[in-house]
Amino acid sequence: MKNRNRFLEKRSALISMVLCLLFLFSSCQKGEEIDVLVSKSVLVYMSANNNLAAEAMDNINQMESGFGDFDGKLIVYARVFGQAPKIYEIVHDRSPRIVSKVLKSYPEHNASDPEVMKMVFRDMQDLSRSESYGAILWSHATNWHPGTEKKMTKLKSFGEDGGKTMDIMDLKRVLPRNLDYLIFDACSMGSVEVLYELRDIVPLVLASPTEVISVGMPYDRIVEFLLMRDSREGLKRAAQLYYEFYSRQQGQMQSATFSLVDMGEMDNLAKAMREVIEKHPGTVVHRESVQRLDLDVNAVNTVPAFDLLDFCAKNYPRQDYEMVRQQVNRTVLYKVNTSHFLGTPINAFSGLSCYIPSRSESRFFKYYQSLNWSRVSSYFRLFQAYS
Repeated sequence: MKNRNRFLEKRSALISMVLCLLFLFSSCQKGEEIDVLVSKSVLVYMSANNNLAAEAMDNINQMESGFGDFDGKLIVYARVFGQAPKIYEIVHDRSPRIVSKVLKSYPEHNASDPEVMKMVFRDMQDLSRSESYGAILWSHATNWHPGTEKKMTKLKSFGEDGGKTMDIMDLKRVLPRNLDYLIFDACSMGSVEVLYELRDIVPLVLASPTEVISVGMPYDRIVEFLLMRDSREGLKRAAQLYYEFYSRQQGQMQSATFSLVDMGEMDNLAKAMREVIEKHPGTVVHRESVQRLDLDVNAVNTVPAFDLLDFCAKNYPRQDYEMVRQQVNRTVLYKVNTSHFLGTPINAFSGLSCYIPSRSESRFFKYYQSLNWSRVSSYFRLFQAYS
């Protein structure tokens, strides 16, 4: 009886071991079919069905060169002139070819259609399961005005695909609500008007108040910092490397500005501006000596942009300027700028641009006063002198 019990015990142990092995093998097989949850995915929305197509391919190639053994993924939607729209997962490669994995291809569509952007961001997140997400908007952009009138066809908020663009209101509507940060690798989106519209969408934004050189960000140098768990520190490091890259260039290529903005402080900035403006009703503001931040002299039909603090310094008493300055310092977490941009000196740089009304630009007035920044900051009162 004792021997029989021992036999049964051995058989039971053997069966248990076999079942455990089968379970482990099955688990491994299933694990290969399911995406591993990574720490962070960076989603790049690249709208390059325009004259930036070559730069787009160069930047994807840089991403491949800079990608490494990181706990994260770089997912790129690329709508490039002459090619079908695709979503890539970037893989490491140092060759001049694009070898990244194509996760999805689309039929022809327009990247400036808000519904297309909404679909693509949803697809990118579905294809990359992550604990957190960052996003980069890569294309043409010119601040806050959508340019719907014929005479302003060169203006747009973001993107350009076959002449169609997307205004900031649509952009706000379709961006994902679960982003850790948003980067604009695009011109002139570091304005109080743009940032205020997006203040409830994302906690951190890295953007340029000036134009951006078409070469864009040096992705081979910054990918690992875009994927850092600590987004604030990662973006500071990326901005510093961006500045260092352009500061080493020659001539007009030595041109760069970048600002890291705490979006949770944008309401306080609007309140500070409202206090100043309402304290001085009827003030006719001037912009002749204020630092310009739209610095491409060859651009046509662009939105004029000025340094926010220099505007306050040149139009309001010192104590009012000081109050706004303190709030700007709480809002702009980090900023960098070269001494010149496209040959023009940058003598004042707060990290944020703003519009200053002028009678000659009355065509802008109606749209500007529809912006939330205009209403909440009482900026609309500056237009009353021209009504």
